[in-house]
Amino acid sequence: MAEERKIQVDEMGLIFGKTMIIFTVIGVVMMVIPAIFYFLGVRPYIPLAEVSKYWTGSAAEFWQQVKGFQVHGYGWIFHNLGYMDTLSMLGVLLLMITPLISMVAAIFRAPSLIYRILLFLGAAEFLLSVFLKTK
Repeated sequence: MAEERKIQVDEMGLIFGKTMIIFTVIGVVMMVIPAIFYFLGVRPYIPLAEVSKYWTGSAAEFWQQVKGFQVHGYGWIFHNLGYMDTLSMLGVLLLMITPLISMVAAIFRAPSLIYRILLFLGAAEFLLSVFLKTK
């Protein structure tokens, strides 16, 4: 018979893990439900039949051919949240920032100042990687 081993996880680790699970599930649901409506033809920003016609080109060519404009950044998503294909991008956004949310939540349960500093540095590094432009 196999020996049972118990693993001890501190409160900070549990908070981080639970936060990751909760926000990942919410993000996936926020992404999948609008996608289902999109595939059913409910309020598409880009009609499904048009999407596959332009997959072979670059993103810039895609937007120019499908919508007739150039995309710079992600602001267009927030201006078009009434459409199911862009609404699902909020789920993608939440999935992207879930590690940051989890680090911030864990800071308040960190057992020592060293852990708080490390979590703060990890969160700061995450934010810098998102906002700093690379070549």
